Amino acid sequence: MLIRQTILYLPAQFLSPAAQFLSMMIWTWWLAPDEMGAYVLVTATQELAYMFSRSWFSFYTLRFLPPASDADGRRRFLATETTLMLVLSLPEIAAALFAIVFFHGLADPLAIVAVVSLYYVSRGVNNHYGERARAQNAVFAYTVLQICGPVGGLLFGFVFIAFVGATALDLLLAYGLAQVVGTLIALPLIGFSPRLTRPDSAILKAALASGGPMLVLNCMSWLAENNIRYVVDHIGGSVAFGLMAVGWGIGRRSASVAAMLVAAAAFPLAARLLNEGRRDLALEQIRINAALLTAVLLPSMVGLALVGDQLVALAVAEVYRPTTRAILALSAFAGMVRFYHLHLPDQVLLLDEKYGRIAIIHIIEAGLTAAFAVLVYDSYGLVGVVAGALVASIVALAVSLYWAMTGSGLRPPFSDTLRIGAATTLMGLAVYIVPRVPTVAGLALSIAVGGVVYSLAMSVIYFSALKPIVVRRLGRRSGT
Repeated sequence: MLIRQTILYLPAQFLSPAAQFLSMMIWTWWLAPDEMGAYVLVTATQELAYMFSRSWFSFYTLRFLPPASDADGRRRFLATETTLMLVLSLPEIAAALFAIVFFHGLADPLAIVAVVSLYYVSRGVNNHYGERARAQNAVFAYTVLQICGPVGGLLFGFVFIAFVGATALDLLLAYGLAQVVGTLIALPLIGFSPRLTRPDSAILKAALASGGPMLVLNCMSWLAENNIRYVVDHIGGSVAFGLMAVGWGIGRRSASVAAMLVAAAAFPLAARLLNEGRRDLALEQIRINAALLTAVLLPSMVGLALVGDQLVALAVAEVYRPTTRAILALSAFAGMVRFYHLHLPDQVLLLDEKYGRIAIIHIIEAGLTAAFAVLVYDSYGLVGVVAGALVASIVALAVSLYWAMTGSGLRPPFSDTLRIGAATTLMGLAVYIVPRVPTVAGLALSIAVGGVVYSLAMSVIYFSALKPIVVRRLGRRSGT
């Protein structure tokens, strides 16, 4: 069931982070470092604005959306949702006022507030309706909502560059308009109430009770992921952060692309099983997803570390290349470790509603990341800052695994991890042997060799598990 659901969600989970990954390289050719810094800080702050405004209700929607069979419950929910979507736009608009400080006089303040408000509200609305689409298993609508911003914004951005301009504000406007288009397409597919009514008090109380703790946790998680951006912008300046933002963004987005390929379906499925009283099966789904996550993340990050110089030489503008080369691999591995603890032990603690422990894990990661950045920047520069983030995530993973294993009964897929590690080692050796030429053909050759060797190694290592599947498939085709 998990693998089937993962495949259904695959286009959305791949295209969205892949477009974000590409955009970090593409926009380097048009944005100067200070403009890049403003653009990245606005997009990062949008996540925080969403958390303070809508995330609590989105979490409730994902966990407790009334089923279609409960017509009255679904009707009351949709009426409440419509009113809340309007009211909860106000905190996002308020957050847009603070975006003025990111631009350092690069644009008119009124234009900044207007464009950033459009970007924040449209993205926040899409995030919420995406969670509802996921709760309804409306895969196509979820896909539209997931890709309209990253993919549509990328396309709209090219249009704006050609006909309007190439500033951070221009790109944010392009992304905001693409997100509005996505909402208009997807909303009729999942249903909505066109009427503004007084929110249902029972729904509000339940949503606050379940989503309130998640609001705090999401904000802490955001801080652990993003505080390094603001710290570097403060201690190093906007140019230093703009230079770091590309390598950091590519590394984190590459980890996100790999992780989200297999992460979307696991938690909703595990939550449904837990709600049905089948805890063992819920934990098994998380464990299986962890093995899938390892099988995708580990070889992807090792491969990126090996071909990083080729990729940077081809895809990143000259001014950003030295810094990007220096921090890319560290950023990717830091992202891998963070996504692993978010999607394995943290999710088990979340299912058991152990919010206090999750909060401590985020505090540890955020605190260590900021402390390392402040302590090492003067001596080791941006490389030391990113290395400190990697250490902080490793510590957070260790704490989270300990609590999930000792308190919640998690059994990590250690055997699978060893086998995947062996296959990844063979892949890494093969890529290392191939001459790494900084051309499109050279990069394609390195990726192809790595992909083939890894696939063959995994096929051999998992032969006993794959053999029955292959036999069944061949039997069906032959009609036996």
